[in-house]
Amino acid sequence: MNEIQGQLPILTGNRGRYQLLGRLGGGSFGDTFLAIDLNTLTQRYCVIKRLRIDSHHSPEIVAGIKKAFEKEAKVLEDLGDRSGNIPCLYDYFSSTVTDPELSTPQEFNYLVQQYIEGEDLKKELEQQGRFSEAKVLVLLNNILPVLKFIHKNNVIHRDIKPSNIMHSKEEDNKFYLIDFGAVKQVIKGDIDTTEKSMVFGTPAYAPLEQIRGEKVDYSSDLYALAASCVQLLTGEFPDDSRVKNLWNWQKYPYISEHLGKILERMLQEDLDHRFQSAQEIMEALNKRDDPSDKNNGDDQTTEIIPPPKPQFIKVLLITAIILTTTGVLIAIYRYQNQDSQVNIKTIPGQLFEDKQFGIEIKYPQDWKAEKQEYSPLTGGTIAKIFPNTFSLNLEVGLFIRIEDIQKSQTLSEYNQAAIEQIKKSVKNVQILEQQSKKIDNREGYQIVYTGEDQINNFRFKAMEVWTISNSKVYILTYRAEEKLYDEFLQYVEQTMIKSFDLKS
Repeated sequence: MNEIQGQLPILTGNRGRYQLLGRLGGGSFGDTFLAIDLNTLTQRYCVIKRLRIDSHHSPEIVAGIKKAFEKEAKVLEDLGDRSGNIPCLYDYFSSTVTDPELSTPQEFNYLVQQYIEGEDLKKELEQQGRFSEAKVLVLLNNILPVLKFIHKNNVIHRDIKPSNIMHSKEEDNKFYLIDFGAVKQVIKGDIDTTEKSMVFGTPAYAPLEQIRGEKVDYSSDLYALAASCVQLLTGEFPDDSRVKNLWNWQKYPYISEHLGKILERMLQEDLDHRFQSAQEIMEALNKRDDPSDKNNGDDQTTEIIPPPKPQFIKVLLITAIILTTTGVLIAIYRYQNQDSQVNIKTIPGQLFEDKQFGIEIKYPQDWKAEKQEYSPLTGGTIAKIFPNTFSLNLEVGLFIRIEDIQKSQTLSEYNQAAIEQIKKSVKNVQILEQQSKKIDNREGYQIVYTGEDQINNFRFKAMEVWTISNSKVYILTYRAEEKLYDEFLQYVEQTMIKSFDLKS
């Protein structure tokens, strides 16, 4: 962050006094500063946008500039507090001061908004590399409700791209949509004061109707969001604006068909062929079927499970266990009984085998296994094994899950991240044991802990054992209501974990 030259001024607005700290960025329309709100007890940080209206602009351009700037302030004031993923507006005022560069009186407009500590996704992509599918699902889980909300309030963003999405440093799984003004396009003459359409400076994210200056609608924002997701998933930036020509999701083995087809539909050139609302995409993401099949005959939905840590492709089972044990898995169980297309197979025998991942495991005769298709919706869980008597309430079970990790990541690094995430994610957690553990004669790790099930309000106990092979983590998690844990522990330890055979 560059320092302001000379003495740092204090601005007096309608609602507070603001001490400028430094310049965050700028352009032809003005500058953005980090500041402190001196009128608050905590002296909170805030972001101040300063709009400079130069005298050489025509009256039409000046009117357009003011309208776009006021529009952003109005959106933030009306929607920021209510959305949860849009920065809040703190103040909005204008002032005529002496321009430090021109030494002449100059009109400035100021917009004071919530400071989001973190990085925008363009910078994060440059620093950390491409995003995992799980992380993109979390992003969609954040931004789609925002778009649903603003579209319901007749606001179209028109400038969605990675640099306009902030990843909160304080809340790992929270993203903010910023920059609703697009003032720079007014100055460049890209739009008129009627705002028929805004054409932003990076056409790679824009649908054709926006590039042509035609009428945009809600699906135009959805197109831009999909284009952003493509870049984040692949790390590639298209040379032209036709993202759909680039988006052959089948050439990326780490992207599921489910998400690939959804993004493909969001990127259709014809507006009528796209999803028409953020709600439609949210429903499609939560279905296991082909999202283009509107006659799937089932309205059941499942949750998207957000990954705990962005620096790993998928870090930990704990989020899936807590959020899905009684919710998603029950939905999947019911869904399987209502729709024969769902690929969940109940195996009554004594040997569970998954040839795709080279896994075999034995389990007691009076238990059964549900084999699940590996996908983001199951959070990487390929099977759940549980006693016959617990087939519906799902209070006791052994989960088998697989996560991709970076090739350079060691077992000790994964252990540290996983344990830290358990401490953050589990309500009222108590770590009981943690130690190195052999699994299939491989180096692994084991942790035992208790926590509170936030859905059904009971205390549970869990044991997780994992090992790493070929850039994958293989995780066995035994979880039960605390009072039932010891009753089934011997079957888990002596029959299942002991027999686990990994052929890769």
